[in-house]
Amino acid sequence: MKNEITDYIKDFDHVNDTAYQNALVAFAKAQAEMGAAFKNSKNPFLKNKYADLTAIQNAVYPPFHANGFIIQQCPDRDNLGTYVETILRHTSGGSFSCKVYLEYKANDMQSMGGAITYARRYGLSALTGVPIEDDDGNMANGRTAPVAQKSKPVETPEQRGIKLMKFIETATADNFDAMFDKAFNLIKEIAETDKAFSDKISTAWENKSIELGVS
Repeated sequence: MKNEITDYIKDFDHVNDTAYQNALVAFAKAQAEMGAAFKNSKNPFLKNKYADLTAIQNAVYPPFHANGFIIQQCPDRDNLGTYVETILRHTSGGSFSCKVYLEYKANDMQSMGGAITYARRYGLSALTGVPIEDDDGNMANGRTAPVAQKSKPVETPEQRGIKLMKFIETATADNFDAMFDKAFNLIKEIAETDKAFSDKISTAWENKSIELGVS
């Protein structure tokens, strides 16, 4: 899918170079006067905040209107698919625009509406350069955000040693010998920080070995 932005700057047939330069100067002034968008919404899936369309508009509209721009955002379709085109038209006749192609579920107006809102927000922020976090893109497509996997806490050698002691107590001849290499390495590791505990495990291992008749 065409989930990328096609940015381009163009001047229409009736626009001359002077108008284009005037539009560029006005664009630069508007950007210099523009503040950052306030992150006023929370993504319920990813549990983080982002600036919604209203927040982007509140940051963009005042400086761009003050410098002679009107802002249009219109859904349309071409051979690549459905998109929202964001256009900044300046009073000099120059204009700047970008397209954001949509992804949405077929025959689902709610999904389409969410995709259009997302495209308007993303297109306006991309064209004007106002800061925005692209954290709710999954919502626009009706996708479920991936569930974060909890990492297992790392056990200390001492904690593993306690488990080894419990293993030794209940070990059988069948599984005892198979644990030898792991037990030997762990006992050596514990000895570096707790020699007494290491000796205790080693003694328990030797006694169990005699009890089971495993050499």
